[in-house]
Amino acid sequence: MLDVISCLERLDKLLVAADLGQFVLFNKAYLIVTRSIQQAIREDYFKNPAFIEKFIVNFASYYFQAVNLTVSDDVSLSLPWAKLNEYATQKSAPVFISLLLGANAHINNDLPQVLVKLLGEEKGEGLLKDLVKIDKLLMKSGRQIIGVFDEKNSFLDFLKRRLQFTYYRPAMYTILYWRIRAWQSYRLLKRNEHAMPSVTRKTIGTANRLLKIAKILG
Repeated sequence: MLDVISCLERLDKLLVAADLGQFVLFNKAYLIVTRSIQQAIREDYFKNPAFIEKFIVNFASYYFQAVNLTVSDDVSLSLPWAKLNEYATQKSAPVFISLLLGANAHINNDLPQVLVKLLGEEKGEGLLKDLVKIDKLLMKSGRQIIGVFDEKNSFLDFLKRRLQFTYYRPAMYTILYWRIRAWQSYRLLKRNEHAMPSVTRKTIGTANRLLKIAKILG
């Protein structure tokens, strides 16, 4: 897990220089949440911390692969992650949309695949409950996340600075809803191993709606 944090820290410094600004906010948020999970492990928050560490490493590998494939302009980049690159072409798009696009790809598309893999391999008590406990850490991280960036749109930036509850709560609850949807997709994949294209189509549909919102607010 420390390797994941180290990689996120290195990316935090490299993404702008690599002209991958569309990943910057998502990476910062990812680092904040992962550090929070690491601290929770130290405080015996989880019943099965070894599983949580394994989960974090496996889950993060999907994100790191997406960054690497984007850098190399590889056509095998999954379409949900490619939508984040579409966002990069909208110069006036709200910054928070990049966070939601990254979360959409990672949670709605990547997470079900990780759950199928790990929950099929792992045996132990409290695995599902431990994964659900991460939701509380996500919500607690919300205020810290909105403090690491500014919105280009003056109205949105006013909301972010003065009406934080109005600004970040909808985004955070959306992400929690997506985590519920990921569980549903996980159960679907358990029943039908060929259902992944359907999961991906739904994720792409969500990304397209976010890109439309970006145009409206931009």
